[in-house]
Amino acid sequence: MNVKMYELLDILDQEAACYQGMQRVLTDEEASMSFAGKERFDQVQYEKGLLVAKLQGLEEKRTILVGRLSAAHRTDGSAMTISQLAQVINLPTRQQLLDRASRLRSIIGDVQEKNRRNQLMINQYLDLINGSLKLLTHLIEDRSVYQKPGTHQPSGGYPTGGGRFICGAV
Repeated sequence: MNVKMYELLDILDQEAACYQGMQRVLTDEEASMSFAGKERFDQVQYEKGLLVAKLQGLEEKRTILVGRLSAAHRTDGSAMTISQLAQVINLPTRQQLLDRASRLRSIIGDVQEKNRRNQLMINQYLDLINGSLKLLTHLIEDRSVYQKPGTHQPSGGYPTGGGRFICGAV
């Protein structure tokens, strides 16, 4: 039982380290958002994807381990949260578990807030780009001198597209 608890504490530490890495990546993402530095932004997105994949793996391990520990401590077999689990284990490990869970919650909250702000900035950039494209497209289509290739051009200035009928017989 003690080994699984130490394994859980280790997973929580690894998750906290990953989320701290995500904090750094999100700070880099914010700094790399510009119209000029696409390569740096792409690199940051790649790093962010790697961290997300690692976090998903750690969360899966943590969920399985907490499920096993909760099954060992609960008779009804329902899943427990880490806080609930801490209430049924011995005292020295209890405080370590609660401290790590609290630290992890704090870091996750900060990461969520930074990610939300970055997402808002990205959406604002996209709105500006789309607005510029609409403006340019509208200007190009409305002010064109020549017709687009493949469109039917009216003949001789008559709105019906027909020509003049000058003489019925020659």
